[in-house]
Amino acid sequence: MKNVVVIAGPSGSGLSSVEFVFEELGYLVIKNPTVNSINAVVDDLLNEKSELNNFCLMLNAGSGNEIFKILKKRNDANYRFIVLNCSEYELNKRYALSRHVHPRSARFKLSLTDAIKLDVKDTLDIVNEADLYIDTSSLSVKQLRAMVYKFLEGIEDDKLLSVTFISFGIKNGIPQGIDTFLDTRMIPNPYWNEKLKELNGADQPVIDYMMSFDVTKEVLENFKKYLSTSLEEVAKDGRSSYTVGIACSGGQHRSTFVANYLADYFSKKYRTQVIHRDSPSLNKE
Repeated sequence: MKNVVVIAGPSGSGLSSVEFVFEELGYLVIKNPTVNSINAVVDDLLNEKSELNNFCLMLNAGSGNEIFKILKKRNDANYRFIVLNCSEYELNKRYALSRHVHPRSARFKLSLTDAIKLDVKDTLDIVNEADLYIDTSSLSVKQLRAMVYKFLEGIEDDKLLSVTFISFGIKNGIPQGIDTFLDTRMIPNPYWNEKLKELNGADQPVIDYMMSFDVTKEVLENFKKYLSTSLEEVAKDGRSSYTVGIACSGGQHRSTFVANYLADYFSKKYRTQVIHRDSPSLNKE
């Protein structure tokens, strides 16, 4: 059966960078099909007499909701859905640097701020439909590409749930699109230890410090028990992706450690990945 990967997200969230991933892997990429034409476009692709078996549909945020609904009713190919998102602040910054015109600004005579708000709103409507959801706010192009490559490597495994752990600092707001979040602030904070203040949750001295407290071990055990039950139920429901937010005060020490710890623990049963929103230097290349 042929593979059709459908990807949508706000303009500026990294769609063009991801497009290159698919082209490099031999996918035929179709950009911005309309809602009214989508069935005809897919029929044409699947009836293609060539040896092509892999296709990618790149959607704008505005058409994503309707097209996702249409394609999820079809069973004539292996359909997978990817949603990218990004904070409004970061999208505004990216547009300010690139000086490009936002597509919705041009079409609907909207200000850049309003066009971005509308894109993000439409994207949030389809987050729960995604097989892979990526918040690109703190990711480099290389990191984003690596995550998509990893997803595509496991695309033939229909039964493997993909779990994303996003570490963040409460003071910077809760990430968009998370399914649940765990608060690590009951773990003693290494920030108040002068020797550890400038380090992060991936540094061994920080890990040793936190693990020296019984409360840390208790918190980790409780998190594992809770997520073990939750993820089993999510997998039974047929969902293929789930996003867990891991919170601390600033997103530097406790949340990064716990996100890495849980991703490693659950990697034995699920596909896992980690995004450190507020400590982007820790995101794997």
